[in-house]
Amino acid sequence: MLWWCVAVALLIRILMLGAYPVAETTEARYAEIARKMLELGDWITPWYDYGVPFWAKPPLSIWLSAGSMALLGINEFAVRLPHFLAGLLALWLLWDWLRRRSPREAQFATVLLAGAALFYVSAGAVMTDMTLALGLVLVMRGFWQALHGEPGRRKREAYALFVGLAIGLLAKGPIALVLAGLPLAGWTLLSRDWRGVWRGLPWLSGTALMLALALPWYVAAELK
Repeated sequence: MLWWCVAVALLIRILMLGAYPVAETTEARYAEIARKMLELGDWITPWYDYGVPFWAKPPLSIWLSAGSMALLGINEFAVRLPHFLAGLLALWLLWDWLRRRSPREAQFATVLLAGAALFYVSAGAVMTDMTLALGLVLVMRGFWQALHGEPGRRKREAYALFVGLAIGLLAKGPIALVLAGLPLAGWTLLSRDWRGVWRGLPWLSGTALMLALALPWYVAAELK
């Protein structure tokens, strides 16, 4: 029954994506920046207006919206769809993470997240929030699975943490490192498992992966 509630809620959400115009300043701003990116063919610099660059946020969410409009046309459904899909992926990552310990817990956690008002609204709004949330889910999942996951999967799961950090850097900027680092540092401090955290995560290769994914845009933007 709970899964049916989630399915109906998500179906309603995706049907609503193109049912109303982009709203208020945030959606309108990011939707127009994505449209200009597509129009100008400039995938490095986000443009707030012609000749006015927008450096307040990195461009991951803008890339997604612009790419969607390139495939589906310039309309509300296309510009919102990537953010809905990012929300779906975050829900799947949460469910797949928790089902390994308890299918019942996984179900409740997924239902609670899908039904949370802020998540439900953001999963389909033209903002940077859902791509950041997806990155943070990957960070938390990768951290926990690296320490407590199935032995054969720990190393692979650990790299999800660094992929999530790269997504955060491209979605929101360096603040993503703070948002991810504070809860992880807090847990490590309370659990006193410094040795496990140090040994359980591939810090050097993981950091190299994070930089390989995120740094090229920062360098290209600085050069441009």
